[in-house]
Amino acid sequence: MKIDAVSAERIGLNWLRAAVAPVGAFGRRHDDAIAPYGPGDEARAHAEIADVVALAARLDANEVGRARAALRAVPEPTPIVARARAGDALGDVDFYELGRFVDALDALARGWDAALREPAPSKERDDRRPPVLDGLRAVLAPGRERGGFYLADAFAPGLRAARAALADAEASFDAQREAIAARVRDALGVDPVGDEFVVLRGVYDGPLPDDVRAVRETPTYRVLRLAVVVPERDAAFAALAEEEERGRRMLAEAVAREADVVTEATRALGALDRLLARIAFTQRWGGCVPRFDGGAIAFGEATFAPLAEALAARGHRYTPISLELRGVAVLTGPNMGGKSAALATAGFVCACVALGVPPPAHAASLPLLEEIAWLGGDGPADRARLLSSYAAEIVRAQVALSSASARSLIVIDEFARTTGPREGRALLIAFAEALRARGVFALLATHFEGIAQTAGVAHLRIAGLRQHTLGTIDASDLDAALDAINAAMDYRVVAAHGGATESDALALARLLGLEPSIVERARAIHDAQSP
Repeated sequence: MKIDAVSAERIGLNWLRAAVAPVGAFGRRHDDAIAPYGPGDEARAHAEIADVVALAARLDANEVGRARAALRAVPEPTPIVARARAGDALGDVDFYELGRFVDALDALARGWDAALREPAPSKERDDRRPPVLDGLRAVLAPGRERGGFYLADAFAPGLRAARAALADAEASFDAQREAIAARVRDALGVDPVGDEFVVLRGVYDGPLPDDVRAVRETPTYRVLRLAVVVPERDAAFAALAEEEERGRRMLAEAVAREADVVTEATRALGALDRLLARIAFTQRWGGCVPRFDGGAIAFGEATFAPLAEALAARGHRYTPISLELRGVAVLTGPNMGGKSAALATAGFVCACVALGVPPPAHAASLPLLEEIAWLGGDGPADRARLLSSYAAEIVRAQVALSSASARSLIVIDEFARTTGPREGRALLIAFAEALRARGVFALLATHFEGIAQTAGVAHLRIAGLRQHTLGTIDASDLDAALDAINAAMDYRVVAAHGGATESDALALARLLGLEPSIVERARAIHDAQSP
């Protein structure tokens, strides 16, 4: 799906990508490899969305959150397994990390079972349940103890004998050392704590006992060393090191035989991460399985989640939007009536299905689009090129027209509002006619009058302020005014009749606290100009 940076921001695509982003490295790799759904992918998109909706209803939301937190902490086994496959020896830390990977998979599988609100058919459980690696667990099992890892005797046939030989050599070493230390205690009256010890001049200046050597001598002290010589000990150390290396190589070879299973498990974790992200989104915002229809963008009581989240953060209520768009339509209505939100919602729900996300609506009939473009205002790139708002709109309009097709959605917010009203209205009519001729989906929000009738396209409007409620509103501050306007506004998108557009601008100015004398003077001027 083609969409530029400005359009992605305006329709909430950037917010949506962040909201359904996988939490772990496996999921991010998996998600990056999946292109958005486009025309021809309807069956696959429907299958993924239906799966998400069904699982969102069956899985406990708290357990889903815990499973996602666990996914974030799963260690990465891929480099370790790759080295094992290449024939490299692995270290104890590598085996420890693989053990953590096995344990994390076990915990995820238990979490999946706990999340299910009802038993699942065995086939579905096998398909959806996170993988467990019984083979790798068995390979590592002899060296696993209380979550750690040690190189157990079972990992190489000669380890037990090598460790026994070293133990015997260590015993001989300890016995010889103790015999020498006893002679030192008897002759010098000093108890050597380590192999080296210090004796002050004047405390003992006589000859040294057998097997005691002077390492350093000064006028005030001597540094002495116990000369313990057990040649078998060095040989035993070398033999044990060789057997341990052999054991690690044999264990690495066993890990390499599990490499394909581990790789498949990381792929499954990536798919699970993507799935759980979409389930969590749906459990928070709701969602439906849309009907894929190339002839309409239609949805009932849809939530533009980025706006709903922002309103909730400030304690304000969000009102869902319903819309049916077939071809090109003009949308009119009052300021603050939700025209821009309606445009954004149309783009947002289409972006949802392109990403395999259930659109947050009670019902929807949507196409898979090739392109979404937002026209209206300017962006950072336009300002960097020193384009005015009007110039930026014209440039972006031509770009959108040049690639527009029957699978394009173009949403236009107050196009040409920054130029003269007569020329701006004429441009918008001509633009609407061009869009209709190209067979695109387009929704044009405007305050210009007569656009739909002249261009021969549908005319929709926001129902607007409920006039009977206005006299009862007495807001004390801006937040109270916004709440009152929200309560008084009818956000339904309905069919318009006639060419006049009402903005309710004067009523809103009063509610928002503009000086009453200015509002009344404006009303008198308006009424005098009215036919």
